[in-house]
Amino acid sequence: MNAKYPGIPTVINGNGAVAEVMGHVCGGVIGYPITPSTEISEIYEAFRAGGGCNVWGKHPFFFEPEGEHSAQSGALGAALTGGKYVSNASSSQGILYGLESHYVTVGKKVGGFVLHIAARVVSKHSLNVMAGHDDVYALLSSGYTILFGSNPQEAADLAAIAYKVSALSLIPVANVMDGFATSHMLSEALMPEPELLREFIGDPAGRIKAPTVAQEMLFGAKGRVFQLQQYLARRQADLTPGDLARLKAYLDEAAEDIEQDNAGALVERTLGWIPEELRGQWRRQWINAYEKGTRQRVPALVDVHNPGLTGGVQNQPDFQAGAADHRTHFASEVPGLVRQVMREYVNLTGRDYSPVKSFMCDDAETVLVGLGSVTDDAEAVATYLRGKGSKVGVVSIKLLQPFPEAEVVAALRDKKAVTVLERSDVTALTGMVTHALFKARENADQVRHAGVPPIEKLPKLTTAIFGLGAHDLQPRHLIAAFKNMEGGCNVPFVYLGSQFFSKNPSPRVAAMQDRLKAAYPETEFMALETEPNPNLLPKSAFRVRFHSVGGYGTIATGKLLTDILAGVLGLYSKSSPKYGSEKSGAPTNYYITLSPEPVKITNAELEDVEIVISPDHKVFSHTNPLRGLAKGGTFILQSGLSPIEVWQELPAQARKAIRDKQIRFYVIDGFGVAKRHAPTPDLETRMMGIAFIGAVCGHVDRVVAGPRMRSWEKSVSRSPRSSVARAAR
Repeated sequence: MNAKYPGIPTVINGNGAVAEVMGHVCGGVIGYPITPSTEISEIYEAFRAGGGCNVWGKHPFFFEPEGEHSAQSGALGAALTGGKYVSNASSSQGILYGLESHYVTVGKKVGGFVLHIAARVVSKHSLNVMAGHDDVYALLSSGYTILFGSNPQEAADLAAIAYKVSALSLIPVANVMDGFATSHMLSEALMPEPELLREFIGDPAGRIKAPTVAQEMLFGAKGRVFQLQQYLARRQADLTPGDLARLKAYLDEAAEDIEQDNAGALVERTLGWIPEELRGQWRRQWINAYEKGTRQRVPALVDVHNPGLTGGVQNQPDFQAGAADHRTHFASEVPGLVRQVMREYVNLTGRDYSPVKSFMCDDAETVLVGLGSVTDDAEAVATYLRGKGSKVGVVSIKLLQPFPEAEVVAALRDKKAVTVLERSDVTALTGMVTHALFKARENADQVRHAGVPPIEKLPKLTTAIFGLGAHDLQPRHLIAAFKNMEGGCNVPFVYLGSQFFSKNPSPRVAAMQDRLKAAYPETEFMALETEPNPNLLPKSAFRVRFHSVGGYGTIATGKLLTDILAGVLGLYSKSSPKYGSEKSGAPTNYYITLSPEPVKITNAELEDVEIVISPDHKVFSHTNPLRGLAKGGTFILQSGLSPIEVWQELPAQARKAIRDKQIRFYVIDGFGVAKRHAPTPDLETRMMGIAFIGAVCGHVDRVVAGPRMRSWEKSVSRSPRSSVARAAR
């Protein structure tokens, strides 16, 4: 497909992708930092502070208040003034803290507002800053339209779609991606061009036809003809009866043409009936009147030139009527508007979007249903299992609310078993899928739910909780989820990646396990047996794992190395950090995968790698960096000692592994290199990463072998990056 706007190729993470769209679109952002969404506002503000303007030539504003509640209240106030797209970015407790304002934001029908979310668990029994869907599920009851992307590409595209949907529906939209798994995951993306955003989303201060009957009744202009008739009623004493009659007749006869005459081309025909001293007023009334049934794309609900009331007190008869009005006349229109906007985006970009994305589902017998980044992992596993003869498929939900029941039922019809992947123990998605399937089953006996296709037999349904707080999810765990559906047991509730009982316990632990099994027998079935991981990458792909310490600048080094290797070698890439809430001083990992084919595995820590880099010279004291390092792989270690001293200090098992696996072992004093070349002392620690990048580029055979050309670079010509993208780097 030769799309008008094919996109600008780059390597970017989810936060950077969203921030770039925000910079091109927003008239203002009010936000407060909270991990992992902080970077979104930071990148946007860096662009804005550097003099950046949106695609309509307006210099936007940014304000950081004292907390998340104030941020959402301020964003609501800014959005109420209309004529601009406004955003906030938040996560986890930040969303809960501002929940009161989120309810009001939806209730006031604020168009053009988008809340960007890097989804994160809500701290309960302990603190965790990693991925989870608790915050998104908490937001459901407020009434947001919720879009959910699986990767940086979708995060950017759905951000653009979100602004248009919000402006058309007058219901705020939450654009969600997984915290860290998408927000901090670097991969290839085709970023929306500024020209695309200008054409597709539209000037927020411009006029559009009211998209629905309710909007036209509430916000639609009464029209040019009405305004001219009102003027004549006020000035009838200044006109002769004959001229007044001729003017009224002309307004009636040519009403349709007059309404569309925004340039005033028809006004000349009427000037002969207007006294000379009133012709200027008449012309201004004509040209400045709004076409009938139109409204401002992002309406101003607080306008000093047109005072009105919003959010007043409603007593017994009125509040319920207002809730029914919102549900019936506004929320019910959202699914149709989302489909319409997605179709428009597909036509302009060639990138396919719909409320539900089905993958290999047509003849599938068992299906995984999920939200966010896990569906990319599931697609990679489904492709592998298809090659083994299994009829499996994946359903990825892109529109979480309002839930696309008809599309979900159509995707799951005639399936034997369905597993819903839940990144929260709230299991809201399971409830939505169940509700949709039960409606479909009811419709098989009698049509009670319009638009939902009937189902004669319901599939067996399993809930699989995974990845809470970034718990590791390997391909073998998803394979186990598919196999659970094929087996006779088909356990209805499981935790992927967890094992609750030791297979070889000590006598004391065995006694404890027996007591727990007797008291809680269901626990024994909540963990699935797994097999060894399959290799889902092509033979020429390779993986890099960093072992470092928080504060060493390893994440910045990993990002830079990814960018260099992906660009120079012409490979697809996917890279991300792994660190705990304590960050500085604690062990930190960075994972990089490079492949001639797109990389879908996202949520798995790299157990098997070809290259290990350890800026942490004490790494063997707390982990085994050689774990999973392939035969003939490369190990690069930081040390200021001589090679023989380094070798003597290695644990005996490490020396044996290096010899047995024929590992290429390099030692580099990155700190020493940085100390000699850093311009200031405070940069010495962080600049050692440059030395490690040099070691990789100069001594790893896979890197020295030479470049390739990725398929997307063959079909899409490179374009100069915008200043927003540079800020995102």
